[in-house]
Amino acid sequence: MRRVALLGLIVAALAGCEISETGELRFAPPAGSAGSGGRGALSDPAGDAEPIRAVSLVGGDVVLAAPRGYCVDPVTVETDDDGAFAMLASCRILTGSGPDVAPAVVTVTVGPRDEDATLPPPEALARLAGAPARAAATRGGLVTAQMQAGGSDVLSGGDPRYWRGAFRQGGRLVSLAVYAPDGSDLAASAGRRFLEQVRRAIETASARSGSAANG
Repeated sequence: MRRVALLGLIVAALAGCEISETGELRFAPPAGSAGSGGRGALSDPAGDAEPIRAVSLVGGDVVLAAPRGYCVDPVTVETDDDGAFAMLASCRILTGSGPDVAPAVVTVTVGPRDEDATLPPPEALARLAGAPARAAATRGGLVTAQMQAGGSDVLSGGDPRYWRGAFRQGGRLVSLAVYAPDGSDLAASAGRRFLEQVRRAIETASARSGSAANG
């Protein structure tokens, strides 16, 4: 199976977003760099690891689920009790088949358990990203900010604008970033709505997993 053209544009240095032990968000090292564990490169669709719709992270505190048309790339999943990292992309990008949805790459990082951790304000997302931001908002427990530069450094052929978000789930801070091709609606206002969809998918899957465990 062949990936659509976007995946051929993804650079090997695709970076995630980490949360430090103090609860601060920070950029993860580029894939393949020292300390990165080689994470960040999406699966080869000819490989053995098939994309999946959901995966349990950090001992079940968070279940990463993808919105309709998007899949979790299992090759990018790293998880232990202290935190987790994974990437989402459209199922069509990862497998060559699936619903026709807007191409995008989403990084998801889960921080250590901290029941007292507070959500960073939108301004902190911009400051820690080291880029100007606008269209920042906090709604329904999800903090979002649209970065005005840096997206094309992460995604070759990508829009300079990209979105970051953060919310709490299972006593942990979860950070998101969505990167899209140049001119994509997901780099504009639709990016915030998409982050809300990702957050709802994670929240719903995590609640169902908790209910099943308690049942």
